[in-house]
Amino acid sequence: MNVYKKWLLKVLAAFVILGCLFAMPIAVFNYTADPLWLFQHKNEWNDVQQGFNERQQKVNKLKYGEEEYDALLLGSSRSTYINQHDFEDLKVFNFAVSSMYVEEYKGYIDYAKEINGKPFEYIFLGLDFFATNKYRELAEEKPEFYTEQADSYLYRVKSIASFDTLKKSISVYQSSKKNKPVFIDHRFYNRENVALPFPVDGQLRQARIETNIYQFFQNNEPYEYDPKVIEMLNQLKAENPKTKFIVYTTPVTLPRLVIEMQNEEYLQGYEHWLMDLTETFGTVHHFMDVNEMTRHLPNFIDSHHFTPDAGTKIVNSIWNERSKYSDFGVTLKKDNAEAEVAKIKKEIKEAEIETYDYLAPIGLEPSYSFVPPNIEPFSAEKWQNQVFPMELLGKEGEFQVTEGSTGGMALKPMSENQVSQNAIQAGFSLNDMDIPASEEVTFIVSLKGKTSNPGDVQLFIQDQVNGQWERKAYNTIPAEETSRSFKVSKTIRKGAENVMVGIHWKNADPEDQWIQIDAADIY
Repeated sequence: MNVYKKWLLKVLAAFVILGCLFAMPIAVFNYTADPLWLFQHKNEWNDVQQGFNERQQKVNKLKYGEEEYDALLLGSSRSTYINQHDFEDLKVFNFAVSSMYVEEYKGYIDYAKEINGKPFEYIFLGLDFFATNKYRELAEEKPEFYTEQADSYLYRVKSIASFDTLKKSISVYQSSKKNKPVFIDHRFYNRENVALPFPVDGQLRQARIETNIYQFFQNNEPYEYDPKVIEMLNQLKAENPKTKFIVYTTPVTLPRLVIEMQNEEYLQGYEHWLMDLTETFGTVHHFMDVNEMTRHLPNFIDSHHFTPDAGTKIVNSIWNERSKYSDFGVTLKKDNAEAEVAKIKKEIKEAEIETYDYLAPIGLEPSYSFVPPNIEPFSAEKWQNQVFPMELLGKEGEFQVTEGSTGGMALKPMSENQVSQNAIQAGFSLNDMDIPASEEVTFIVSLKGKTSNPGDVQLFIQDQVNGQWERKAYNTIPAEETSRSFKVSKTIRKGAENVMVGIHWKNADPEDQWIQIDAADIY
């Protein structure tokens, strides 16, 4: 061997040795923190995990866990908060991940059966109503992308030597040392595949609920019920004849349920979905209705993700205490589904009235009108144009009504109300307008301000028939610096004696709160 070849071999050997010396600490650190769930060890440096790629992480945990399971649980991010260890006398693997749709079920079930070495006795399906929308956006990668990665040659070795893995390992290490997440995400996990939410207080929960509902209205996303969802579920059931499917629908907060079901397409799809599910599975544990869980907002993290404690109640209802009476939800069967769904629809309608009950007129006779300079009073002939001024429809407490800093109409409470909380309704009485029955009226307002809580300011449209008011309302989230646009729509009933459109502000605090209505339109 000549001198040059000897020198080249020495250089290559040196590079290999240096590479190993450099890579070894990274690999050891990644192995210890294990952010990709490639190993099963638990220690003080990896007990707070970030669910940054739930599909890959859960595939990895199933692949390398070396455990057999009796049951599989599938669903979206809502069902990640079901604790797989809550099921009594049943070993369950929670395979739920963010935005999982029915298109993915087959791929993950087939892979899980292969890893488990046998069919599952039970498969729990947490089904979401939003997943029935024909216009849903599917995950970018199919299940095969993650399963083939987990099965690929030297996958674990390559992963623990990766700089990308190192970034996640550092976050896991820091979080575990502090025993709380240092990262920002939707949730975090422990080493037992148990998802935990970030702490949320009442004010943050309320803000999230209002924000979710606000986005629902602002996006104005189209909805069409997709019958292919049921076709895929039927196929799934046929391909797993030895498995018993236990189906439950995921609950959402009562405000979100009421708002969604005010959309006729959603309501029709909701009814269709429940009847189809019952026909397919025979029994459906339905929790997305008006019940004690959906009424009690502390059962939720935001408008549609329930807490782990609520998840435990669901497990008890569908498994641990399934023979006992549950004070939330309803069990749908083929012989009762039609009657129960009709009852649920009626309860949603009643809850809608109940939810907005405080919008009952404070006083039907306007006390005064605010007329900004150079703006003519509202008239029936101009009802499709900019509509100012707003009349005072009623109030409790004293308010100052002035022109806003940039035009429009500004409201500010002036004194402490010793009798009750300050409240004001400003808007329009449309009694003099010839609105045909069944015509939909839409009220759009651009406003800003400072209020106690999101949702204290509501838009409303209400009509009165035979003395009874029916209301559609929408909670707003005012910002101090920038005006936001909000809308509410309602179909006017036949024989309406009174029609009122406006803004209701409750819990108005005279210390530093105000709202400014910059623009308003009725269509």
